Amino acid sequence: MKFKNKLWLAALFLTLTGCNNFEEMNTDPARSSETQPEFLLASAEKRASDLMYDSYFNGRIGMELSQYWMGTDKTSDGRFLFTNEGLWSGLYAGPLMDLQEIQNYYDQHPQESNPHTLAVAEVLKAWLFHVLTDVYIDIPYSQALKGDDIPQPAFDKGKDVYAGLLASLKKQVDVLQNTASGAIRGDIIANGDPKQWVRIANALRIRIALRMADAQPAEAKTVIEEAVKNTLTSVSQDAFFPYNLTTTTNRFPYNDVERPLVEFAVTSTLVDYLKTVNDPRLPIYARPDETQGQYIGKVYGTEANAPTMIGLSKPGVVAYSGSAKGYMITYAEIAFAKAEAAARGMNVGPESAEALYQEAVKASLAQWGVTDAKVVATYLESVPYKAGNWKNVIGTQKWLALYMQGIQAWMERLRLDPKKPDGSILFINPASGSLDPDVTDVPKRLKYPSATRTNNAVNSQQATQSIGGDTQAIKNWWDIF
Repeated sequence: MKFKNKLWLAALFLTLTGCNNFEEMNTDPARSSETQPEFLLASAEKRASDLMYDSYFNGRIGMELSQYWMGTDKTSDGRFLFTNEGLWSGLYAGPLMDLQEIQNYYDQHPQESNPHTLAVAEVLKAWLFHVLTDVYIDIPYSQALKGDDIPQPAFDKGKDVYAGLLASLKKQVDVLQNTASGAIRGDIIANGDPKQWVRIANALRIRIALRMADAQPAEAKTVIEEAVKNTLTSVSQDAFFPYNLTTTTNRFPYNDVERPLVEFAVTSTLVDYLKTVNDPRLPIYARPDETQGQYIGKVYGTEANAPTMIGLSKPGVVAYSGSAKGYMITYAEIAFAKAEAAARGMNVGPESAEALYQEAVKASLAQWGVTDAKVVATYLESVPYKAGNWKNVIGTQKWLALYMQGIQAWMERLRLDPKKPDGSILFINPASGSLDPDVTDVPKRLKYPSATRTNNAVNSQQATQSIGGDTQAIKNWWDIF
């Protein structure tokens, strides 16, 4: 059986296909010798990206809570009643366990240990644990992924998880920069380039530190000012999983290759704002409705129409493409982070906050294929930087730049709560009302999954008490405004 598993995974690795069957592999640390690290790394990257861009976790949760999309066939998610709890178990039992298996393998085969591969695995872990702690707050972290040794791990406080992630990422940067090592085999995201992984690790440090900038400004400042010295500097360095159309199992998780998908319409929140500023990304983010040939968004939080898509714009062709990029983190996000850091008085280089803001907008436009100099210049004139209003100016543009990265956009909405630059409301409450009695505007987190509350009852109950209750109204520790 071990021999067959190795041959099967090798074939999958070479073709980047068949990853949907990995769920049955590598869940027991005692079996780590069955699968070599390069296959585990490839599996983890694919499975992680598939979950980040899953039609439910991204489409129904992230894209709706960031008010990019609204369901048409099913609208309860846009009114905060979620029915799929699998993000938690999907990350822990899927890519995180694959990444832990790399360490387990090297523990059993120390002569094969590869510090750079281990460092990449830890960077990827940090990315995924950050998603988990932002979505749920207190989570299993220091005792997680121990298998039968610790079947019911304790929950770490969200603030402690942040500290652990930042310390780990700093350590991995040092390893990748200063340690000689063999090739990083199996890496699909950065093609085994340790220099790119340093840039990615520092980009994640910036993302994490900026998110806690209001709660721990001094600590955030220290991390950001160091990390900006060696991070992403162009759109060509964007970190993403490269989906393609060649095979069904390696297509972007949500696409219309085989059939038209009509589960979502773009929101009027998004469409109307893009129209207001004559944003050149409008025909990329949305497509004209099929009856009037116009861009018409669905009012967020309204019940289903009958028939559901008549007179409404679907998400753009790029959003449905089987070869869309599964972004992990982008230069545009880092450029906006630098602009905000400068606006907050941090030392991120000689450029002004305004110049960094303009660079960030350009980066987002370029990421989506808008590069015509005249078009870019005209657009920048319509969305000028205003120092006294930086939170709304940067916040709205960063929201636009994070399109398709639903969970990250939701978290940035919670952190900044931006309005339009003129001070008017950007995000609205569900038009037909919330289905969660605790939340009227937007959920601040997701509830712990029922399986976790049952199988790890004592620790999940302690976590519930620690954060102030297991409801969607509980704010994360960094969300202080």
